[in-house]
Amino acid sequence: MWSFGILLWEIYSFGRVPYPRIPLAEVVRHVERGYRMEAPEGCPSGPYEVMRAAWHADPAQRPTFATTRGRLAAIRDAAQVK
Repeated sequence: MWSFGILLWEIYSFGRVPYPRIPLAEVVRHVERGYRMEAPEGCPSGPYEVMRAAWHADPAQRPTFATTRGRLAAIRDAAQVK
């Protein structure tokens, strides 16, 4: 699930490299200390909340793909209503 959150971040950032300004060798240490990437510029709050949930420190607390699919469908449906 963590990687799916990263994939969403990459999509909403239009292909930017994750963990900008952090050397690759230091990413794990930063993440273990609680660092989470900010929302990409222009990213709506709904998708960013999905990303943040996917990045929960405790893997057991991360949503399932079924739950995530439902949240993304709800975000899509809400956007279509506007």
